[in-house]
Amino acid sequence: MLELIIFAATVILLIIVLRKLPLEKEVVKKLAKEARDLDREGDDKKSEEDEEDEDLLSRADKLAKDGQYAKAEKLYLKLITKDPQDAGLYNKLALVYLGNKGYKDAATALEQALQIEPDNDTFYNNFGLLFYQQGMYDEAIESYEKSIAINNKVASRFMNLGLAYFMSKKYRKAADAYEKALILEPHNDEYKKLLAEAEEKLK
Repeated sequence: MLELIIFAATVILLIIVLRKLPLEKEVVKKLAKEARDLDREGDDKKSEEDEEDEDLLSRADKLAKDGQYAKAEKLYLKLITKDPQDAGLYNKLALVYLGNKGYKDAATALEQALQIEPDNDTFYNNFGLLFYQQGMYDEAIESYEKSIAINNKVASRFMNLGLAYFMSKKYRKAADAYEKALILEPHNDEYKKLLAEAEEKLK
């Protein structure tokens, strides 16, 4: 009799367990679905934020291109608060300050960009522009040379270097820089003209 009771209890327990299993599977499925839905919502929200940031960036770029520097500055700063590790934004901000002749602010923005990306040739080139605009030709030469040391495949960098040498009355070095620019872009009439000017000074 005792064995029968134990057997019956075991059967009942098995029935309870087997009945619970589908319920547990359903619960797991439901939880998994809820988790996926939450992920999708998060992705949608992230994607909306990304789109909003892209829209802000394109608006800022357009304003900067149109010379509306104060408005562009506000948008770049807003984007930087969202992503303070985006070196490119500091570079764009620096160019806005350069356009407005805000040299101190431009230098600060470029320094920040270089802290994040210390081997970025574009940032050194823009530091060269900053110095060149202020008539600091030796410093401009140094920055352009750093830029070229990192990437010597951009013709305009050699042109910039040539201009700085020319303004420093180092005409031979200016001519050499223009020649290197022409090797990269042999049909560029502006580089040909600049080279002719430097060579004229050497006569």
